[in-house]
Amino acid sequence: MVKVLVVGQTPPPYLGQPIMLQRLLESNMADVEFLHVGTRLSTDSNEVGRFRVAKVLTLLPIIARIWWARLVHGVKVLYYPPAGPIRVTMFRDFAILLPTRWLFSKTIFHFHASGISEIYERLPAWQRWLFRCAYYHPAAGVRLSETTPDDARRLRAKCEYVIPYGIDDPCPAGPRTDLSPVTAERPLRILFVAMLRESKGLLVLIEAAAHLAARGVPFQFEVMGQFITPEFGERVQKRVEELGLQEKVKFLGMLTGDEKFAAYARADVFSLPTFYESEAFPVVLLEALANGLPIVSTRWRGIPSLVDDGETGFLVETHDPEAVAARLSQLAGDTSLRVSMARAARRRFLEDYTLSTHIARMREMFLEVSGETRRASDEPQTCPQEVRETEAEVEALT
Repeated sequence: MVKVLVVGQTPPPYLGQPIMLQRLLESNMADVEFLHVGTRLSTDSNEVGRFRVAKVLTLLPIIARIWWARLVHGVKVLYYPPAGPIRVTMFRDFAILLPTRWLFSKTIFHFHASGISEIYERLPAWQRWLFRCAYYHPAAGVRLSETTPDDARRLRAKCEYVIPYGIDDPCPAGPRTDLSPVTAERPLRILFVAMLRESKGLLVLIEAAAHLAARGVPFQFEVMGQFITPEFGERVQKRVEELGLQEKVKFLGMLTGDEKFAAYARADVFSLPTFYESEAFPVVLLEALANGLPIVSTRWRGIPSLVDDGETGFLVETHDPEAVAARLSQLAGDTSLRVSMARAARRRFLEDYTLSTHIARMREMFLEVSGETRRASDEPQTCPQEVRETEAEVEALT
């Protein structure tokens, strides 16, 4: 039995990294035992990556619990998700890793947020030294995509894995089949889901909505998520009013569970024109694929490995609302294209991004890093029953 100490935050907030850590802890691997030290420094999405004195005060108990897990429970493998290229969260990592990482024989860094290695050259000498002490030479580094920054290599990991996310199927009975032509009475329904910050591309998409309105494309735009700050929320609302889009843009707030996936079920298209600094492999895009939604997103970080341009959606350059609008307009005007992309999106999810496939790959990684097995093929181990069910639906979609 391999014991692994997972140090990281689980929901809330309901963001990609906390959700995936929760799924990992709930996976019940037969030969891997997880112990968990939570790092709940933020309970709201608008607290993520922001400095608060209260967060500093919670670090000592976290460090003490890591020591306890190592000394009392004998855990030798540390699993930790490093920060993205943001200094506040980098210093959080320093505070946790420097007094604890040396206790463990092996450290696994999982780059849920990508790009931490890109900040190194911008640091002063004393911070570079701390950076090397905290991050360099892990036993393994796990990236979510081959198109994300190569943090594992740059941090001189002894071994690198590329393991994309997987999620529970939100549509076990299959996605909706209402793919009617777009008309004035039946507008194109566009969904955006993210933490509502500028770098997620929300303002880009609002500008794209203005271009759609100018083209005479009927549409309704739903925005799900919480604003990173009240000030940004006011700025977005003001821009919506300036563009005269109040009747076309609806803000849903933060939704979870059935309410969340009801919004996916209403949508025709999912759009995320992100340029977020720490973006890696957005879970919301997996949810869009699973719901059979064509995607309009950006050539940014891990997204090109997730969205097949021209097959499951379209990719555009960052900061380009006209390009976003052009692709959304194309989807609005071509029902057969939306149908083919919807089927391809669902098929891609079933083939590559189910939760069991992700967990099987993670299990294999843990066993190999711990020395329990030799590194073998990249083929995931999945439940035979699930394989049969997945293959049956994929064949139906072909």
